[in-house]
Amino acid sequence: MSYSSKKNLVSIIAGILLTIAYSIYALGGKAPVAGDLQSWAVAMLVFIGISIAALVVIQVLFHIGLAIGIAVKENGHDEKKVERILESSMVEDEREKLIGLKASHIGGIIAGIGFVAALVTLAVGLSAVFALHIVFGAFAIGSIIEGCVSIYHHERGVQNG
Repeated sequence: MSYSSKKNLVSIIAGILLTIAYSIYALGGKAPVAGDLQSWAVAMLVFIGISIAALVVIQVLFHIGLAIGIAVKENGHDEKKVERILESSMVEDEREKLIGLKASHIGGIIAGIGFVAALVTLAVGLSAVFALHIVFGAFAIGSIIEGCVSIYHHERGVQNG
């Protein structure tokens, strides 16, 4: 499995865990009341902040673990060779950019569908909090699927067009 696939897999797992944590919070006894939009918005912003911080920490730990793994694997070789291996695995070429564009396109489509679904729920008279949850969920699912698409293209290849 390539470096990019491993990095995306770690991000997907973290995203799933954070989405589960939000779901537990939203369905639990500490959640705001159903009609309090401001409290729900604050809760979602807090979870977004937590997820950004968690993803940064997880990616840093992933890079440290990768460096340690390569150093152990290349036991007996000099430090410069280990650095070259690390740098070569993290290079972003045209293929990486194309995969990123394809994956973000699909993630954006899912987020857009979620936004339209939230508008439909508002149009039929459902609660605004429900619409907020749909938007929040669509972005979370879109991000997870974006990572899955990226892994798929890294492992199976990508075609222009």
